[in-house]
Amino acid sequence: MKKILCSIGLLLLIMAGCKNTETTEKEMQNLPNLSNQTALILVHGTGGNTDTFDSFSDTFMDDYKVSNERIKLEIGADGQLIYHGVFTKNAKNPIIQIGFEDNIDASIDQQTDWLRIAVKDLANKYNFTKMDGVGHSNGGLVLSTYSQKFAQTKPTLKRLVAIGSPYNDLDEDDNKGDLDFTDVPVTTPLLKSYEDNRDKINPELLVLSIAGDIDDDSFSDDIVPVLSALGSRLIFKDQSKVYLESYYKGPEYDHRTMFADHTIQEHVAWFLYTYKGDHQEINLVNN
Repeated sequence: MKKILCSIGLLLLIMAGCKNTETTEKEMQNLPNLSNQTALILVHGTGGNTDTFDSFSDTFMDDYKVSNERIKLEIGADGQLIYHGVFTKNAKNPIIQIGFEDNIDASIDQQTDWLRIAVKDLANKYNFTKMDGVGHSNGGLVLSTYSQKFAQTKPTLKRLVAIGSPYNDLDEDDNKGDLDFTDVPVTTPLLKSYEDNRDKINPELLVLSIAGDIDDDSFSDDIVPVLSALGSRLIFKDQSKVYLESYYKGPEYDHRTMFADHTIQEHVAWFLYTYKGDHQEINLVNN
């Protein structure tokens, strides 16, 4: 899986642009208490960085106006943190774009541990008590692992969105079937690990899993098979408070850029900031 996803990194690095200036120690003093806000953590996939979700958060701030501030946080391979920006006391649904220094070779477990270091530090600095998470590709796996490994820690993960995340890896033969599947042909060690730890998931968690299909008869987003992306069904359904699925079909739903699609962004914004979480169902949306 790593070798296939490595190619995505080159595209994302080209798209990323320049990084923001590192925040100084003086700027990090006298930070506001944002305990009344829900932080939104954005986690990139293989080859991404702190800039990967720029267009995503731009839309949330400028178009939907569900948030008004964002910062970027790099996590070194040694767990050291580099902040780009600070929140003010006026921050509403503040956004944190996470970037892993080792974004190709590190395991999902290792990235999850690094994310925990970052989240703990954010909580210490801003007093966050709750957060939502959106992850693209392996970023969704990192957040899903976090939902099992750190379910009992603060800040509490309230809502999780996984976009094109390969829960059952990338082999087409392991993921043959249709949208009504109740199991995959071959359960990979990755999916089995998630299934074995289902009971660790917070029963109050709300989950949205999004799969793309570029409509070329591959039944995939050109990287991740639909059944692998919706393998989340075998993990979160009947275990979390709410589990929703969305399936998008069309050439525009390519794995590499689907998180930047405005239709998907609008649906994610609805799930995070409008949906009340008052029922549980699988909700497949065909386009």
